[in-house]
Amino acid sequence: MDARPSDGQGQGGDAVIRARGLVNRFGATTVHEGVDLDLPRGCIMALVGGSGSGKSVLLRTLTLLRDPQAGSLQLFGEDALAADAAQRTRLRTRIGVLFQGGALFSGLSVLENVVLALHEHSSLQAGLLPEVAMLKIGLAGLPADAAHKYPAELSGGMVKRAALARALALDPELLVLDEPTSGLDPVGAAAFDQLIAQLRELLGLTVLQVTHDLDSIWHGSDVVAFLARKQVLAVGSAAELAERDEPELREYFRDGRSAVFWRSARGAAPGALCSRQNP
Repeated sequence: MDARPSDGQGQGGDAVIRARGLVNRFGATTVHEGVDLDLPRGCIMALVGGSGSGKSVLLRTLTLLRDPQAGSLQLFGEDALAADAAQRTRLRTRIGVLFQGGALFSGLSVLENVVLALHEHSSLQAGLLPEVAMLKIGLAGLPADAAHKYPAELSGGMVKRAALARALALDPELLVLDEPTSGLDPVGAAAFDQLIAQLRELLGLTVLQVTHDLDSIWHGSDVVAFLARKQVLAVGSAAELAERDEPELREYFRDGRSAVFWRSARGAAPGALCSRQNP
């Protein structure tokens, strides 16, 4: 299997993200040169790669937070780069983003953080906003009394869940997570991965996450997209990529602690919800 993306059809449904030939540059520095990537509907994809491979830059491009210098990008079947400001705003409301570190407003309670997202981007009556926000807080696995706490009063795991509640506020179709389990202990990280899997099933979400967490890569994702050489070098399950001979993949998946996962996962079937095309 190579890095060529699938056609986005089949068991995983149509592609929520379809990128072709994306180029990202900062001045004379080229971060990406011709990135191709499909994210099939209903899939949990981990976007991984070595330091400096441009994972966060690509994430910002795919969520319309920056424009590439070249290439095409379809979101939900629409030409996102050709969209006007109003169309882009509408597309962004279909994406929920959990930023690294949570990025909650420190002067607002958890409830107020979620209500603010609803107030700015939904047409709900003001009196309904707290009730809907409480539903999102519950979906994120927080107890009701956490709603009235401020970010500084929360543990690291609770901050992640509060940020997740805000990301879920507008009933997104695509959930984008930037290092969602960083800073969490293994038990907390595993619980967060399990929550995301449950929400995928419950809400019909498609999930794209940037992560360095090996447990999330091996056991919390249907498919892995590996960034290297300024492109998506390979797409497949973690077990599939660990069998590849490219030096970047060997180093990432077979060295150190990852080797334990590689040995235990050899022969594992790829994620059933992801449609991928073998050459």
